[in-house]
Amino acid sequence: MKIILIRYGELTLKGKNRKEFERILFNNIQKQLKGLEIFKFRKDRSRIYLEITGDENLIEITKRLKIIPGIHSFSVANQCENDLETIKREALSAFDVSNPNFKIVTKRIYKDYPMLSNDVSRAVGGHVLFNNDGLPGLKVNIHNPNQLISIEIHSDCAYVFSQFQLGMGGLPIGTAGKGVVLLSGGIDSPIAAIMAMKRGVKITCIHFSSPPYTNQQSLDKVKSLIEILHHFDKDIKLYNINFSDLQLGIHQNCIDKYEITILRRMMIKKAAELANRIKTNVLITGESLGQVASQTMNGMYVSNSATDKLILRPLITMDKSEIIDFAKKYKTYEISTLPYEDCCVVFLPKNPSTNPKLEDVEKEEEKLDANLLNDCKYEVYKYDNLFESQLEDLL
Repeated sequence: MKIILIRYGELTLKGKNRKEFERILFNNIQKQLKGLEIFKFRKDRSRIYLEITGDENLIEITKRLKIIPGIHSFSVANQCENDLETIKREALSAFDVSNPNFKIVTKRIYKDYPMLSNDVSRAVGGHVLFNNDGLPGLKVNIHNPNQLISIEIHSDCAYVFSQFQLGMGGLPIGTAGKGVVLLSGGIDSPIAAIMAMKRGVKITCIHFSSPPYTNQQSLDKVKSLIEILHHFDKDIKLYNINFSDLQLGIHQNCIDKYEITILRRMMIKKAAELANRIKTNVLITGESLGQVASQTMNGMYVSNSATDKLILRPLITMDKSEIIDFAKKYKTYEISTLPYEDCCVVFLPKNPSTNPKLEDVEKEEEKLDANLLNDCKYEVYKYDNLFESQLEDLL
């Protein structure tokens, strides 16, 4: 029987909250693997054990496990009897002859096992050497092996495996509360959303469109990004806000150098309304310090002043090349670079202010009809059939 051993990583540091974190991670894994009725779960203090009854969906399962925040690593293992001769046979079967420089590591979860861990490793290593005698390069290498075969001994069985696959790490989604992500169609904000989820935030996304200045293809682009984000959390919703009238009002009534700053503040105010609706005090943006005119320190200060909500900026210290690397890693880059612009480039001023003064911006905002913000309509999108097709390998 094959077993997937799932390791927690950072969760082990959580003290009194650890059980709740483990419960949320356990539920998240079950939700992500929904529809693959070929497994069952069990868990103890340091592991989640996923029992696989067949190999037909093993690749799909491992793809999904890689993108679940809170999983540090996992291994596909063979379960066997815990007597030494059976363990030897399983280790020999797991041995990769193309990497004959190897090491055996044994961990006794069951401390009353009649042999010490090092003695098991020596006996199993000797068995592998004897049965591969004459293989070029065959060698036990304690310090820098090309191949590591691990053995875990439990009271009723043993697990033998030779690979560690890294997960996302971080914290399970839902353990750090909720947040509203301001999601454009660009490169940055989808990565900010993923980074927030990796730290345990359950996100809801808000997007601003300006038809007819932005077209349906622009909105479809954002929906495609949401589909990628749904690989991490299938419960994500997208709120699309029609900002056409408000944006036109800003363009017609306010000094052009402040248009971007005022538009940004209006977005934050509308996102804060949604945050109130879903009962959170957190907004999340894809801003990176100094990347564009509105993302100077003073520009962000003026934007922050539009709300009393906490604004998280996961990408704040990253340069563009780092963000692009993440976008390519998580398969958002090709979507984000499609040539369909979002509302931020509508009526774009030639010389936007990089050093706006709050009092000047607020004075300009007084020229706007207060109903323009209140009257912005929205549509809600939710994807219920995320796993109709198999996932791409996002890592």
